[in-house]
Amino acid sequence: MLKINKLYRLHVKFQKLFFKGRSQSKWFLFSLVLLILLPFPINLFPSYKALIFELSLSAVVFFGVQLVSDTMKHFLTGMLLGIISVCIIWLDFFRNDLSLITILKPITISLFLTYLSYYLMSFLKKTKIIDLNMILLSISGFLLLGIFGGQLCHLLHTIDTSSFNVDNKNTLFELTYYSFTTLTSLGFGDILPLTSPARSLSLIIGLAGELYITILVAILVGKYLIQNQS
Repeated sequence: MLKINKLYRLHVKFQKLFFKGRSQSKWFLFSLVLLILLPFPINLFPSYKALIFELSLSAVVFFGVQLVSDTMKHFLTGMLLGIISVCIIWLDFFRNDLSLITILKPITISLFLTYLSYYLMSFLKKTKIIDLNMILLSISGFLLLGIFGGQLCHLLHTIDTSSFNVDNKNTLFELTYYSFTTLTSLGFGDILPLTSPARSLSLIIGLAGELYITILVAILVGKYLIQNQS
């Protein structure tokens, strides 16, 4: 227990030194946006496509751990899931011929993103003041849903390659793109769910997007009214 307390204190000192006591929400949002905009740097450096992607994904995990480190409980849970995710990410990079790692990668990342989503929703629920930090976290929550949906679609397509009509060379990004178009109800129709599980997952992603916006607006409006009254 003493070693855990010491580790947490060292982490707090690292955060104060690296982030200078500022909120990590903007850095976490930046890492999510960077992950979505990966095709731009990848087109500039096509030979380092896999490396750029793994670095960007690792950045999301790193800043995600920093985001949930406000208490020791959140720190330990985030650190544990984060370390497992990063290990699987780089194992897949160096040994992408292992089918077990290929399946474990979207599972571990999905678990980490699920915990981040839980933390963000808990934070938005308990925070009483609407400020820039809360707005950035609200945006991050929506982006997390899209990325999380992409991971689930990728996992489903890894198990059954007939789930979506996508190019197997760029499956993850294409399914993340599909997740966001479904989440936002755009539905361009260039990528289609071809099996019943894929269609069910698509319905869940679409409903999650609608529910998130509806619930978030209700929470923010309620907090804004209370904030103005006080």
